Parts: sequence; structure tokens; C-alpha cells
Amino acid sequence: MQPIKSLNILGEKVDILVDGAMTNGASVTVIQTTRPGGGPPPHSHTREDETFTVLEGDFEILSDGQWIKAPVGEVFFAPRGGVHTFRNAGTTTGRILVFISPAGMEGFFEKISGLTTADLPKILEAFAEYGLSLHLPQA
Repeated sequence: MQPIKSLNILGEKVDILVDGAMTNGASVTVIQTTRPGGGPPPHSHTREDETFTVLEGDFEILSDGQWIKAPVGEVFFAPRGGVHTFRNAGTTTGRILVFISPAGMEGFFEKISGLTTADLPKILEAFAEYGLSLHLPQA
């Protein structure tokens, strides 16, 4: 399936395959192409549940404070409110499918597309607007 839109999210490609307009607001489906060591920071959602399926590569999922190996084809569910993330723990680029319900996160992805870590205030503003919270490890 060809993406309807491809975005650059902090140096990683996010292909939007299905957006909220196509599902009447029910869901969004994306594929994120992730470099070794890459993936989003630990975060939580107030509005969305996410389901992850590893398509290729060596991923780990953070769930309930523990990193879990995520083999290709394995499905992981992250309910809203829970701190979660994924990371490419391998040495090659990987791809992970993310199903998000309900729709709306595509707006967040579009808002932060092309931004860099130098744009942190804008990124944090988008997090707040879309009901997301960062959960970074304490130094």
C-alpha cells in the first residue's frame, strides 16, 4: 500500500497509510522507519490507544517500565494513559506499523514534521495540544 503522506519526524520517516478522514475519525495507521537507536521518547496519550506490529528489524517496546523484545510479527498494545515507546535495538534500519485509535495523531505528526530538537518549545507545545506527555528518565 502506498502512503497517502510521508513525513519527517525528527529524522525518521513516518508514512501515513490510513488517516482519520478515511475512517470517519476511528483510526490512523502509520509505518515508522527507524534508524538504529531510534524511536520516540517515552510518552503517554490521554486520547489514543496504540497497537504496534514490528515489520522488520530488532525492536524493543517499553511497557509498564520494562523493555520487552519485540520480534517481527509480534503485536503489542499500549493503552491510553500508560507510559510507552519503542526503539530500534538493532544495527540496521527497521520498520514498525502503528495503529492508533481514535484518529487525530496525524495532525500531531504534521505539526512536528520537519522540526528538529532545536525546535523543542514548538514540539512541547504540540505535545500539550494533542494530549501527550513526555516521560524522560531522571538524570
